[in-house]
Amino acid sequence: MFGLVVAAAACRSDPSPRRQQELSSPMMESTEPRNPRVETARLQRIDVYGAGTENAAGARVVLLFEGVPLFEQKQLPAEGILPPRIAIELQGAEWDASVPVSQAIGRGGLQRVRLATPNPRVVLDLHPTATGRVFFLTDPYRIVVDVSAAPPSRNERRPLVVLDPGHGGREPGAANDRYALVESQLALELAELTATRLRAIMPRSRVLLTRSGDVGLSLEERCALANAMEADVFVSIHLNASSEEVRKGGVTTFVLDTTNNRQALRLAARENGTRVAEVTGIQSLLAKHHRQSQAEGSLTLAGRIQRSTLKAGRRVLPSLSDRGVRRAMFYVLVGARMPSVLLEASFLTYEPEARALTKHRYRRALADGIASGIASYLQTR
Repeated sequence: MFGLVVAAAACRSDPSPRRQQELSSPMMESTEPRNPRVETARLQRIDVYGAGTENAAGARVVLLFEGVPLFEQKQLPAEGILPPRIAIELQGAEWDASVPVSQAIGRGGLQRVRLATPNPRVVLDLHPTATGRVFFLTDPYRIVVDVSAAPPSRNERRPLVVLDPGHGGREPGAANDRYALVESQLALELAELTATRLRAIMPRSRVLLTRSGDVGLSLEERCALANAMEADVFVSIHLNASSEEVRKGGVTTFVLDTTNNRQALRLAARENGTRVAEVTGIQSLLAKHHRQSQAEGSLTLAGRIQRSTLKAGRRVLPSLSDRGVRRAMFYVLVGARMPSVLLEASFLTYEPEARALTKHRYRRALADGIASGIASYLQTR
């Protein structure tokens, strides 16, 4: 039965969320509302992330729509010459002529992505050992399929850390014009300093950055890289800001989860590039995409990073506040298969911290703290 995934349902502001679609692995069931109003949606693009390397451990497929489609996903076993497949069956939808009929991938557990008729559907041909999970994001509407090539292998390999400098390109993030501070630039510098420090204190570690310059990356692409590389840790680095007066700034480390906290919802909306109501409406659905073991690891990692970043930052700025480990619905963390956190390292809009951020000594101290927290987690897990 087709489930209607409607934007209106995703944008309700009622703090007690209505019953959402249940996500399970690998199937997703949908709840069909009464008297659905069907409008034609258009598939504009199919993006594949994370399958760029020969030994990619997974891939992420993102279907970008104009409008909101009816859809149902099916897991189909191998049959004759056909491999195992995930079929996204669409109703009330069509695709642009520019969308390729077939894209050969051959990596990350994904053989091919193709369009099929007569009833419109997108089919993912998988490798025999691969599995997939499906969820959706709004504003714009996207159906996302995370493919895992096989269970991750952890045998005596060097730990891999993926650092994600927030924003970049056409999305500079928050800013403080008085001190010429831009979030995307600071986040990149903090990530580079963190990588250097982490390699020094853990010579066996491997450290990758999702970007090394002022380039734009989608939220889906950032996490997909970490999944594809079978990372042990994923840390997204940001700087906080507020349109209201900030009476105290501080360091905050977030894990993916639901929340009704007003400040956390507003921050998630800013980092996600969407509205608070969008976060509120679908956060319960997306949080269920988290594996329990991964969620527990994320909390441990968050605690280590929070404590060490705060301690290091206070060596330069003794008044640096502890805003704690919190929960929020950050899209960049959705679908991560490893412990993952989002760090708001300081406030751009709090005068003492803005002044401190202009000093290399303070930025280096924050990076040292981030690296120490990650190393502490990896050494004791």
